[in-house]
Amino acid sequence: MIAFDKETCTDFETALSKEWLETNGLGGFSSSTITSCNTRRYHGLLVASLPTGQAEQPFSMARLVLVNALEEWVLSGGTRYDLSVHQYPGVVHPRGDRNLTGFRLDPWPIWTYRVDTLVLEKSLTMIHGQNTVILTYKVRKENSQAELVIRPFLTCRPIHTLHQENPALQPQAEVRNGVALLNPYPGIPTVYLHQNAAGYVPGFNWYRQMEYARERDRGLEFREDCWAPGDFHFTLRSNQEAILVLTTEGAGYFDSTFLLNAERARRRKLLTGWEATDDVTHHLVLAADQFLVKRSLIAGYPWFDVWGRDTLIALPGLLLTTGHFAEARDILKTSAGLSREGLIPNRFAQAGSPAQYNSVDTSLWFLVSVFHYLRYTKDFDFVKDQLWDAMKSVIEHYQNGTHFHIHMDVDGLILAGQAGTPLTWMDAKVGDWVVTPRAGKPVEIQALWYNGLRIMEQIGGRIGDKERAGKWGGLAEKVWNAINREFWYEEGGHLYDVINGDEKDASLRPNQLFAVSLPFESVTPDRAGRVVNLLEERLLTPFGLRTLDPRDKRYASRYYGDPRSRDAAYHQGTVWPWLMGPFLTAYQKVHGKSPRVQAHLRAHLALLLTHLWESGLGTISEVFDGDMPHEPRGCIAQAWSVAEVLRVLREELGPSAPLQTARVPEKDPAAL
Repeated sequence: MIAFDKETCTDFETALSKEWLETNGLGGFSSSTITSCNTRRYHGLLVASLPTGQAEQPFSMARLVLVNALEEWVLSGGTRYDLSVHQYPGVVHPRGDRNLTGFRLDPWPIWTYRVDTLVLEKSLTMIHGQNTVILTYKVRKENSQAELVIRPFLTCRPIHTLHQENPALQPQAEVRNGVALLNPYPGIPTVYLHQNAAGYVPGFNWYRQMEYARERDRGLEFREDCWAPGDFHFTLRSNQEAILVLTTEGAGYFDSTFLLNAERARRRKLLTGWEATDDVTHHLVLAADQFLVKRSLIAGYPWFDVWGRDTLIALPGLLLTTGHFAEARDILKTSAGLSREGLIPNRFAQAGSPAQYNSVDTSLWFLVSVFHYLRYTKDFDFVKDQLWDAMKSVIEHYQNGTHFHIHMDVDGLILAGQAGTPLTWMDAKVGDWVVTPRAGKPVEIQALWYNGLRIMEQIGGRIGDKERAGKWGGLAEKVWNAINREFWYEEGGHLYDVINGDEKDASLRPNQLFAVSLPFESVTPDRAGRVVNLLEERLLTPFGLRTLDPRDKRYASRYYGDPRSRDAAYHQGTVWPWLMGPFLTAYQKVHGKSPRVQAHLRAHLALLLTHLWESGLGTISEVFDGDMPHEPRGCIAQAWSVAEVLRVLREELGPSAPLQTARVPEKDPAAL
């Protein structure tokens, strides 16, 4: 359980840095800080996700911030005691945090307040499969004169925009059988407020220029106008809960007790098989579930949607280690069905925008994900019937050429890229400026290509495509030789990051890690050891690997500021925690699985795991600053961050992986 006492809850800046997240399996969510003071445009109590209804866009959704926050107070003995906190220009008002004595995730957010002689416990739960949030208020120590008043704040706008006062708003609520219905704008779903209040007092107020501190820090617009449709008045009794349900699901009867019990049981079931593990692992398993949305994986909360590369990298850790094999099958099948000329979408189609195929590595990660799926399931029939044609298409198009000048060179290596279009995961771009240009032969693409060929060789031999399997094995041998011949930078003791004709980029980056960490190593064992040791020395931090050597003059120590400043640092030194997974896998490959090595790996993970009590509670952030104190940045919950940490806890530091792949025999580099 993650819990904080009064000292933390009433330290305003510390409390603002700790954010909670509830999700619903549809892409919708509820999120704020532990004080309930919103600091992002993405914070909201009911952020609904609605399908677009377009069959050709299977992962498409429209997300709307419907209910932003609540103004809550208790009337006791003629005195008002605030529970809520909001920030306006030059003032924080009200200051409900001063009455907050505790916060915990158990398993959802629970707040404890002390006002006058009353102790009040508030909980918030988002229901899986619904755009529904249930808030309950329980009296733990009673004052017979107490009254709770709740005033909802709404904007009903898309998640990336901000809302301003306007004459088009229709704020009047319709009350039907005690349920308040709000229809503020055409095309926006009705918001239903179910409750067991003693009374509802309609009203209409604008709350202007509410400030979001994190948006200001990110160099973006940070002020918004919200509106309130009136107040709900509850009598607080020790034998009765005050309940407020925020939903788009209709005005029919809601059994909140049944829904809460079912949701608690669902989350408990997710931990089946993990009972003997520690509390940290339990939080990671629950965090993994938050990214699973229908037949896809959300890349990160609160602002990312479905990305192909992120999905396929995260799939083993989020779905296979947790036993979600059916969901993994769905994602792999859908990805294969969206393949075009050997390319899997880098970003899946969303409402109003087509799928984007601008990636050289996503299709290769698809092959690796299929391999990991087979490690866990041995489901060769599914792969043969549903995926094999798409897998063959990847290999054939990479050999013969496809979009973005992706093709195989005479040495067997993959060339890719054109001016102005970044194709690897280091894809930050500001206007026409590609921050980390890597056109040519990026090192991780060659490692993925080699693995793809070996995977096709193994699977082809198993499902009866032996002739082509032999050809793929022969090509893999050629690629292995070329990588070791062309990419080794002896003076630096590592691999070049990119080769483009006669130009060889010797920047020390983590991309070469995949030559060791992927199932089939694409460098000799001695070189693998030198690479891992150098990356440990120069790039490793307690929270992941830096994306550039701090000794490099281009190194950016902080991921902070306006969009241009952040994009300029994104892959130029910023730490990515998802890289901790492949690093620990590579380290264990090089140094073995002795108790000493296991202890060393756990030491490397120790501080990263304490991050579950910071920033996004119970989950892992997108990035961290390159320099100490390595402040967390970006999304508070990133799929591949959680996935790779969970994977190494299961596979490298827990029970043995279902299948260990053999290393390619060492060769003499001088003979290449």
